[in-house]
Amino acid sequence: MNRQGESASGPVTNDVVLRRGPFLAVLLQGLPLAIGLASHALINLVDLAIVGRLGDDAVQAAHIGSTWNFLPMILGQCVSTALLAQLSRRIGQQELGKARAYNLRAQWFMVWLGLVVSVLTALPAAWQVDGTGVVGNVRDDAIHYLVVSNLGCVSMFVLMQTTAAMRAAGEAWMPLVLLLATNVVNLALDFVLLFGWDALGIPAIGVAGAAYASVASRTLGVVAAVLWLRRRNHQLSLCRVEANHADPVAIPLLKDSWPQAVQITLRATIVITLTVLVQRQFGDDATVSLGITTRLDALVLFSSLGFANAATAYAARAVAAGQHRNARLAGMWAAVQSMLFGAAFIWFYLREGESLVRWFLPDPSARVVELTAIYFGIAAWGQMLGAGALGAIGAVYGAGSMIAPMLVDVAGFAVCFAALWWVALHGGSLPSFYWALVIGMSVVLLGQLLLVGRGRWAVRE
Repeated sequence: MNRQGESASGPVTNDVVLRRGPFLAVLLQGLPLAIGLASHALINLVDLAIVGRLGDDAVQAAHIGSTWNFLPMILGQCVSTALLAQLSRRIGQQELGKARAYNLRAQWFMVWLGLVVSVLTALPAAWQVDGTGVVGNVRDDAIHYLVVSNLGCVSMFVLMQTTAAMRAAGEAWMPLVLLLATNVVNLALDFVLLFGWDALGIPAIGVAGAAYASVASRTLGVVAAVLWLRRRNHQLSLCRVEANHADPVAIPLLKDSWPQAVQITLRATIVITLTVLVQRQFGDDATVSLGITTRLDALVLFSSLGFANAATAYAARAVAAGQHRNARLAGMWAAVQSMLFGAAFIWFYLREGESLVRWFLPDPSARVVELTAIYFGIAAWGQMLGAGALGAIGAVYGAGSMIAPMLVDVAGFAVCFAALWWVALHGGSLPSFYWALVIGMSVVLLGQLLLVGRGRWAVRE
C-alpha cells in the first residue's frame, strides 16, 4: 500500500464485493445468475418440447411468436440493466438514501412503460407474423401466441426491474430462487393450458397456452419480488425512502437503455434474418430445425447475461472506488466465464443432438435431424462467441459508458449481416450461412474485448 492509502488496484475500500477481486466477485454473483437465467431459457425449451407434441406446425408457430416477442423483451432488459448500473454506482458511492429513492421511482416507471409497450407491440402482431411468410394454421397460432406474449410485457418488465434491484444490492440467490420458482409454475401451467384439464373444466388452448402460462407465472413472480423488496431491512427497501431524494428517473434510464436496445436488437435481427433466409431458401424442415436450435442457443446467451450483470455491478463499484484496472478485469473474466459456460452447453448439444431433436419432436424427419446437427457443429459456436461479447460489455455498462459498446456492435454486426446477404445472393449452402454467422460473431467479440482492454470507459473524468 502506498502513502495515499491505495493498493496496487486502486483506493482501499470497505466494500465487501470489491474485496473479493474481479474474478471471484464475477463468478460468485454471475454463476447463480447464469443458472437462474439459463433455467428461464430451459423452461422455454420445455415449452417447445411440450408444444412439439402438437406437431411441426405448432413448433413453427411457437418459434415465430417467441422470436418476435424477443423485441419488446429487449427494451425491458435494457432498462433493467441501466437500473442495475445506476443503483450499483450509488451504492458504491455510499449514497443509500438516493439509491432507495431512485429504486422506488424506477419500479413505478417500469410499470407504466410495460403498459405502453404491451399495447403498442400487440397491435402489429399480424404484420410481423406475415413477414415470415407462414400461412394457414401456423399463421393463426403464431399471431395468437405473439399477441398474448406481448400483452404480458407488464409482468415481464416488472420482474426484470425488481430482480435488477436485488442484483445491485449484491444478491444472487434470491433472484435465482424467484426465477426457478416462476419457471416451475410456468411448467405446471403449460400442461394444463396446452392440453386442458377436463376434471376442472379447463379447455385445451393449444400452442398459445404456453404464452398464457408464461404471463401467469411471471405475474406471481412479480408479487413475490415486490414483497421481498418491501422488507424494511433490505438495502434498497421500497419502504425506507426519504422524501428529499427525487432524482429524475425516466430520461436517465431511457438514455442509458437505447444504446443497449440497439445492441440486443442487432442480435434479435440476426435470428429473424436467418429465419427468413432459411425459410425461403431451404423450406419448412430447415425452419423447424432453427426453431429447436435457436431455443437451445438461448441457454448460452441468457446465461451470459448472468456474468454480464455481475460484471456490471462489480465494475460500477470499482470505477466509483477508483479501481480502474479491476473494472477492466471484471469485463475480461465475465467474457471468459460466459464462453466456458456456453461451451459446456454446446458440447452437450453435439453429443446428444439427435436425442434433443426427439425430445422436442417425437417423430422427426431425418432431414430435421441432419439440419440440426449441421447447426450445432457450426453456428452454435458463433453464439458462444456472442456470449463472450455480452459478458465483456457488462463491465462497460457498469461505468455508465453505453455509446462505445453500441458502436463496436454496429460495426461487428455490419460484417455479420454483410456475410449472410453475400451468401444468400450467391445461393450458398446452409453450412455457408452458418459459417457467415461465426465469422461475424468473431468480429463482434474481438471488438468488444479491445474496447474493454484499451478503451477509456473505466476512467470517469
